[in-house]
Formats: sequence, C-alpha cells, structure tokens
Amino acid sequence: MSELRNVSRIRAEGVLDEFSYDIRYGGSDDAGRIRVIYAPNGRGKTNFIKAVSYLLTPSLESLQALIEVPIRKLTVEFEGGGSVGIARQAAFAGSFTATANLPLESGEKHTLAIEPSDFAGRLYRRVWDERQDFNQYVEAATALTTGAALIGDDRLALSVDETRESIRGDAVYGSPRRKGPGSVGRLLDRVERMLSQSAFAGLARETAAAGVYAQITRTTLAGSKNLTSTSARLALESKIADLIRAGAAYEPYGLLSLRQLRDISSQLTEARQNSGQLPTLHRILNPYLDSVQDQVESLAPALQLIDTFVTGVNNFLDRKELRFSTAHGISLVGGGDGVRLQPDVLSSGERHLLYLMSHAILATADRPLLVIDEPELSLGIDWQRNLLPELLRCTASAGVQFLVASHSLQVMNAVPRRDIVLPGED
Repeated sequence: MSELRNVSRIRAEGVLDEFSYDIRYGGSDDAGRIRVIYAPNGRGKTNFIKAVSYLLTPSLESLQALIEVPIRKLTVEFEGGGSVGIARQAAFAGSFTATANLPLESGEKHTLAIEPSDFAGRLYRRVWDERQDFNQYVEAATALTTGAALIGDDRLALSVDETRESIRGDAVYGSPRRKGPGSVGRLLDRVERMLSQSAFAGLARETAAAGVYAQITRTTLAGSKNLTSTSARLALESKIADLIRAGAAYEPYGLLSLRQLRDISSQLTEARQNSGQLPTLHRILNPYLDSVQDQVESLAPALQLIDTFVTGVNNFLDRKELRFSTAHGISLVGGGDGVRLQPDVLSSGERHLLYLMSHAILATADRPLLVIDEPELSLGIDWQRNLLPELLRCTASAGVQFLVASHSLQVMNAVPRRDIVLPGED
C-alpha cells in the first residue's frame, strides 16, 4: 500500500488505570494538523504520548517499550480507513495484544500477543525475526503509517557516551565544525545533508534537461526571426531583468550565480540602441537564458526547503544568525562580529529551539507524527507564543501532523481552543 494516511483520531482508555484521551484531527485551516494536550501533573499525558509514539513506530524495540507504559487501551485511526492499537486487561498488566487493521478494501486484520517473557534470553531477537505473526503485524502497521518522532522533555540530556566524550574533549559528530556534547550538532548535520541533497537533486534535474549548447546550435542554424534591433534589445533586457529578480533569492544560499547575467545586462546597457548585432545576440543568448530559467524552476523546491528552515530559525535568534550555503553547509555566527559559533556555546533555549526546528524540517521528508513533550522548555515567553505557528509554517508543504503536551499558556494560546485536549476520567 503506497498511500500515506494521516492520523484522524487517537483514543486512549485507562491511562494509569484512571484517565482517558480522545483526540480528533482535521479542519480546513493549518491548525487542523496540530493538537495540544493540557493536563495537571499526574494525569498520564507523558505516558500517553509515549504510547502513541511507540505504537506508530512498529518495531521490536517499540513493542518492548510498550510493556512498561501503563495504559489499558490505545487506538490510532487513519484517514481513509485502517487503524492500529493495543489492549490489555489492566494498565499495569504488562502483557497486551497489538492489532493492525488495514482499510476495508483489503479487510486484513493482524494481531500479535506480547508477553514480557518473550524478551528474555540472549536469542530473543532471532526468535522474533522468525515469528510470522510479528512480521505480518509490522508489515501491516508500516503500510498505514510512516511512524512517529518522539521529542521528549529530556531531549538535551547527554548519554553516558556523550558525557565521556565531552570530558575527553573529543569531536562526537565526525565533523570538525561541530565539536562538543549534545545532539543539536548531530541534528544540524542531518539537516545540512537534507538541504544539500535537495539542492543537488535540483541541479541534477536542470543538468539533464538543459542541452543549452544544442539549443544555441539549433537556433543559430535556423537563422534570424526578423527581429529589429529595438525589439531584440527589449526582449533581452526584459528576460534578463526577470531572471535577476527571480534568482535573487537563490544567490545567498549558493544555489545560483547571477554574476554572468548582470555582466550581460551591463554590456547591453552600454551597447548602441540600434546596434545591428542585437538580433544575432538575441538568437545566441536566448537558449542560455532559457537554461537559467530551467535552473530557477528546478531549484525552486530546494529554495523553499532551505529558506523555510533558515528564516524560521532566524525569526527567533537574537544577535546570532543561522546561515546555509551549498559550499559551506550550515553555520551559526554571532550577529555583531560574524564569528562562527558551535552549537554547545548557545543558550539552553537556543539549543532547544534548534532541536525542535531541525526535527520539524526533517519530518517533511517522511512525514511522521511529531510528538513533542513540553515544547516550552527553556524558551522565553515570546518564543513560546511563536513556536507552534512557526513549526506549522515550516512543515506546511508536507502536511506534517503534531501531538503536543504542554503546561504553557503561551503555547496553548497559539492554537484555537477547540484544538486543546483535556483528559477525561474512566
């Protein structure tokens, strides 16, 4: 099944054996992609969002993690039909049954019984790999969803290995530009690769379609189209001006160079108004200008992706700037003196922001459900207020969905009241 289905509804019962959640997605506006959970401490919201993330990521590790999550029943439904779910006798029972229901056109239903003892022993992974019911369940669940990305409230905590490497002063990212602890640098490396690959893909499309020299040969041999010197000049000047205007946004990111176009424009300005060479020049230059137009169009998706991330981050940063170019990748610089900065020298709030924005732009590739616990951590009031709208803007082209748990009034005020979910009691 190749169709990707958005989540339409998430229902949970018996969270901590006491609470329930019912979340419905949809709506005509952009906010229909996001739902925010608010609940006092102790209402099981973190357990709930963890369970959703594990359920939507069908793997052996996720099934094992679900054993420890105290929830009695959880069902995720998808647009167009189909669902995945788990059910157990009591929230703290451990054992559960996982189910993947494909849409009505196939009618397939796959169930999988999970026991804590199934994960005992050194060879349990080999046993699971050979279980037909496990493989069928994973295949069915994967056909329904591309998974979920859980961004927990411990997102900047260091692992044991990172702490050791930090003490030794090792570069943990495999990149001389990003030394120091934490996962923000590694995320930026992933984003950099994604943005660069998008640019290279656009260049490859343009190169395959260009054939500019063949076009020049063809038009030159075809002869003049009886253009006057004046009409040839006007046509060239208009086309070059349009290309320079359209290409200006591409230059800062190294996607396109307009130097040659500006040089041609300057020479045209200096040429005599009625130069007899202008019709010939038009015949020669027009295929080249068409090839530049092809470049602009081929690189448009890359520009949108790059500009969305760069401007999104810089809308928040103060006295610092994030930059990207195809030649140098991502860099962080101080706003006053332009000195390059490493991610580990940023404030906690800035690192949290980069972490969230990086996950958002990466999610546009595979479109998992982004699950965020307490996005407000370390963020000032203005950043809390603007964060969710910016995450929605950054992911609008891919329609990424969000499930957010928050205590912040500023975060919640960024979405309509109808999109805030409160827990019920069983």
